[in-house]
Amino acid sequence: MSAPDPTPHADHDAISAGTPAAAATASAAPTAQGRSVTPAATGHRAAPDGRSSAGHSRTPHDQHIQGAHPPRPRVIELSLLLLTAIALGCVGMAGALNGLWWLPSVAATVLTVLVVTGAARWLRVPSPLVTVLGLAALLLALTVVHLPPHALLGFIPTGETFTAASELWRSSGDFISRDAAPYGPNPGLAFVLCTLVGLVTVFMETVLVGLRMAGLACLGVLALLVLPALTLPGSVTALGLAAAALAALALLAGSRFWGATRAQRIAPTPGGLPRALLVIAGVLAVVLFVPAVMPGFFNGAFPQGSSFTAERASGVGPLRAVGQDLRSDEHTRRFSYTTSDDQPQYMRLLTLSDFDQDEWFPDVENLDGDLSGLADAARNPVPRGTEVSAKVMFDDFSEHWLPAPYAPVAVSGLGDEGWAWNPRDLSIFSESTGMSGAEYTVTSALSRATPEALRTAPSAASDPQLGDYLRLPANRPQSVADAARTFTEGADTDYDRALAIQNHLRDDFRYDVTAPLAQGYDAGGMGSLDEFMRTRTGYSGHFAPAMALMAREVGIPARVAVGYLPTAPVEDPDGGRSFPVSTGDSHAWPELYFEGVGWVRFEPTPGVPSTPDYAPDSAQDQGGEGSQTPEETAAPSDEPEQQPSEEPSGQPSDQPSEQPSEQPGDDPSQEPPPQDEAAPTTAAVPWWLVTGMLGLLALLALVAAPRVVRGRRRRARLAALQDASLTPQRRANAAWDEFRALAEDHGVTSPASDTPRVRARRLAAGLPGAQTAVDHLVADLESASYGAPDSRWTPRTTPEDLTLVRDEFRKRASRGGRLRADWWPASLWSGPRG
Repeated sequence: MSAPDPTPHADHDAISAGTPAAAATASAAPTAQGRSVTPAATGHRAAPDGRSSAGHSRTPHDQHIQGAHPPRPRVIELSLLLLTAIALGCVGMAGALNGLWWLPSVAATVLTVLVVTGAARWLRVPSPLVTVLGLAALLLALTVVHLPPHALLGFIPTGETFTAASELWRSSGDFISRDAAPYGPNPGLAFVLCTLVGLVTVFMETVLVGLRMAGLACLGVLALLVLPALTLPGSVTALGLAAAALAALALLAGSRFWGATRAQRIAPTPGGLPRALLVIAGVLAVVLFVPAVMPGFFNGAFPQGSSFTAERASGVGPLRAVGQDLRSDEHTRRFSYTTSDDQPQYMRLLTLSDFDQDEWFPDVENLDGDLSGLADAARNPVPRGTEVSAKVMFDDFSEHWLPAPYAPVAVSGLGDEGWAWNPRDLSIFSESTGMSGAEYTVTSALSRATPEALRTAPSAASDPQLGDYLRLPANRPQSVADAARTFTEGADTDYDRALAIQNHLRDDFRYDVTAPLAQGYDAGGMGSLDEFMRTRTGYSGHFAPAMALMAREVGIPARVAVGYLPTAPVEDPDGGRSFPVSTGDSHAWPELYFEGVGWVRFEPTPGVPSTPDYAPDSAQDQGGEGSQTPEETAAPSDEPEQQPSEEPSGQPSDQPSEQPSEQPGDDPSQEPPPQDEAAPTTAAVPWWLVTGMLGLLALLALVAAPRVVRGRRRRARLAALQDASLTPQRRANAAWDEFRALAEDHGVTSPASDTPRVRARRLAAGLPGAQTAVDHLVADLESASYGAPDSRWTPRTTPEDLTLVRDEFRKRASRGGRLRADWWPASLWSGPRG
């Protein structure tokens, strides 16, 4: 079977009657000058598969007028074009993946889909069915490549296959929430990538070959870029963007060269609204659909919606996720706890000590699976101070790390399976998530730090076991090193240097959780710290790593802790007090090591009103002891216009963070400072409402698009019918095309071999009220095609005739038929495309 000639022809200047005699007449019809007009003379070429039953060739436009489908696109060439475009799109996607481990499975999936859809197109399977076959081919590829042990005969999906697929999908979510991007080999992630790229392939094949809309097919390339852009900021390199642009250009150029474009318009068309609606709907579908199905996403990703563990957007580190939680309007209650001393605590989740990466993540290597080791002084040699027990009750909690006051020495109520602890920082980790509704008890030894103990502690810089906490990354900003030397000038001990760094950050810098995002230096790595030092504005995700890095610069072992601030208590019905914790209480702080004391928390963030007793800020007596009230430790005068959500609040529910205090003498019930009067008071629109409205708009745009496109074509044909500047053939064929489209929209068809007069008789059967209008259409078509009229010729058909034909079709159709004709017109998919 040879591929048809895709060359379109602009003029309807020849017509085949569908029979040998008529074909001969059409090919040798005399012109006004008495010459025979043959296909060769008019420049027409016969398509290889465009012959009549008698063997006479017909031009592509002859077929169009006789009612056959437009020339079939070159399926093999277009399938190769799609394969090339998808491969180029994957260049950008590769930026979030470590190596080419994913390439064989993705390539096998894409090839399977394109081979099946290409064969279906070649066999002229109806376009909607081709899409269904493409989805079936995707399912087959996923089964054979990823799930053969769970399928019948290794390739037939069963119920067990879908269960295993669900497990793979879930495991990929755990993997990307636990590991840092770029991602290495993982079976679940490979399955997800094949699924998403396969769906993109089906979409691009449908709109390029089926609908002949190359511009809309470029959205598939956009989808391949959205994945890495949401997963790992900066992963879409200049090479990835260039490859995506080349893919889009190839789709647009190749579609024209190989016949995947609509026939040349017969008249200028009004505006680009339908196309704009389709493009907007496609973009919304990509933006809303991809984050919704991609494991690891939560509340979208532009720019909200991430927690710093299981519910974070993949590739987003804990520090940047703190800012996302603080900026989010959805302050979800995570858990609540009670303590044996009835005091709130800093609830720590994890620590960050490797500062070499662009995005900082916790260490999940070399964990100890025996939680009883926490109570073993030999395995957990943390200095033992006053012990306090905390009973934690989870509300909406699906994270890998367990909140606990530092330093935990015993934990109960978790069970024996799936838990581990890190002997280096005493964080407690779970491979799985989903602890909502559970509860446990943790016993922690509070710090014995005092100003005297810290000031007299010997330097720990020479301890080889602390080398990792002193390592300075090569790409650290020079501004941080300069500030560390400036801030600590004249300080004699590690404690004095730590205190100087903390208080300079509190006094000379400004708290603002929104400015870093707006100015492009949100927390996460070294790049953000350099800009933070320049603007001197940020939140705890900037202050904590800045102090930790400065401490290392002056020889103090340091790391960054991430968790939740202490909160104000609420009264329980039984008369007790509990401390609710929400996402708005997210916080980060530095921990510095002192010999004989251990790891000690400092508070450089000015958004937190109080500092620890052993580390008073510059407004306090640095040698004194005792607790400080919020009034005594108020933030400096250069506070931002918007009060930080880390500042305490007395509300008992899902409000931002409460007053921090870790010493028994602190008074958490103290009223916090009033909100800044300049803070915005308008209520934010919930994210779910925005997402729902955007989804509704996208759905409405998709539903309305076929009707809008069909109306546009009708107006274009009516305009061409009345345009005296066009040739008679173009004007007559415009009316004829609209007549055929109306018939097909209402489910009326006729054989492709019918002559125009026979076809008109078949299509108009049962329309006695429109017989005169149909006679005008046939007379105009025959006169324009065979009679060679002069420039004064005017068609007898009028727009009113076509309106009458439409009304007659609608009268004869059922209610369902009228709805289909209005909202899903069949002529869009198989009828004339002029």
